[in-house]
Amino acid sequence: GLPADGEDGPNEGDPTLLFIYYGNASMFGYVSKRVQDAVSDVEDIDIDELPGILSVDGGVVFEVDTDWNGINYYGFAPTAD
Repeated sequence: GLPADGEDGPNEGDPTLLFIYYGNASMFGYVSKRVQDAVSDVEDIDIDELPGILSVDGGVVFEVDTDWNGINYYGFAPTAD
């Protein structure tokens, strides 16, 4: 129930948050340790390919059209605990 992103930046305390990608800037705003462990260099991967590369049960990627600020992508997955 917590926002993934806000005025203070990405919610790095949310263990379900995998990544945030800002489409207008073409850059990741946040990449979790789980993604870093699964992908050698996430910066070299096209955002459209990332969901297919990650294999996380129950994972979901939201594509959010922010209108004037482009499309942002948010990846979430349940924790193993």
